[in-house]
Amino acid sequence: MTTPADISEANAVRKTCPKCGYIRETSELNCGKCGRVLQSVSGIRTRGVLSVLLGVALLAFMGWLSLWVYNAITEPTQPGSTPRFTGGPEEIAFIVFGFGLMILIGLAGTIGGLWQIVFGKRNKWIVYLVIVLGLVFIGTGLFLTMSN
Repeated sequence: MTTPADISEANAVRKTCPKCGYIRETSELNCGKCGRVLQSVSGIRTRGVLSVLLGVALLAFMGWLSLWVYNAITEPTQPGSTPRFTGGPEEIAFIVFGFGLMILIGLAGTIGGLWQIVFGKRNKWIVYLVIVLGLVFIGTGLFLTMSN
């Protein structure tokens, strides 16, 4: 005779708690330690693959854009033509800062995704790093918007 415990053990899936990091095979929805909703390891790994793909795409795009801007800034102008870049050192510093920040966000997202794929759980410090970098990016944009 099949009991409810047998059925729940048959439906057990490897899950992790995003708060306390506990990993176990279970059919329960909430963590037994802290009560937070459990996430399936396979779902976390799937999101890790997506994070790696988006991070690599951002790195590739920012790398291409950096080379394009570098060529636009350093390319010698033809006699009689208008320079392609007319900014000064402050503008160049801002471009480098903004591009560097976006590259760091892409790199952190890629590393975070790889962590999720390998370990089946999120790394809280990488999540915090991406949040802080995003806030710095948004704060820089707000500062520049309000300063004009």
